[in-house]
Amino acid sequence: MSGKNFLEEFKIESKIFDKRTLFNIFELMKKKVIYSVESVVKEGKESVVLAGLDYDKNVVAIKVYRTLYCDFKSMWKYLVADPRFQRVRKDRWHVVTLWARREYKNMKIAYKAKVSMPKPIALMNNVLVMEFIGQNMQAAPRLVDVEGIDWQETYELVRQDMINLAKAGLIHGDLSEYNILYWEKPYIIDFSQAIKSLHPLASEFLERDVKNVNNFFKKKGCKVDEDLFNELKQILEI
Repeated sequence: MSGKNFLEEFKIESKIFDKRTLFNIFELMKKKVIYSVESVVKEGKESVVLAGLDYDKNVVAIKVYRTLYCDFKSMWKYLVADPRFQRVRKDRWHVVTLWARREYKNMKIAYKAKVSMPKPIALMNNVLVMEFIGQNMQAAPRLVDVEGIDWQETYELVRQDMINLAKAGLIHGDLSEYNILYWEKPYIIDFSQAIKSLHPLASEFLERDVKNVNNFFKKKGCKVDEDLFNELKQILEI
């Protein structure tokens, strides 16, 4: 779907397609990053994820950060505490575009560190394009919704991803069974809240991530690494 049809179908229904957002999507089409927008995959408080096609007809995920309906104050607090971003204005559009840029930066760092995750493809202000995890425009299920897999093997893969992330100097900050997709293996998603090890709350966020992951897999009968928090702290030097 492109042009007028896209505008008519989605601008009201999803409550996110203001003129600037539409302009950014059209710019990505002009740059031949995406060929079309096909459907809504997931709606959240912070963003809406769409399924689209690239010019090779591969399915891509298009994450659109809400500009009219978002937790503006919470975003601003995260950004001002991130040393990578200076002079964060209390302007809604400015904060949302920085928030998108922050996730894109975090994703590129994590992907380079070989974390299992969607590959980041492009960013245009508040619109982020990434690899689609799933099939036939149906997103892969969250780990919390999965049954009948090798849970111990899955835990070991998630644990290794957490180690790889730490080696890259990042802490996810919101890691749980709700932010991990499963498609033959686990894929970590939602890096907008990821922080660097120099963040004043780095240890607290890391501890929460480890507790969330270990507690979930314990319920699945897995043997977990009880010393994972200390191992990751040592890698991060916090």
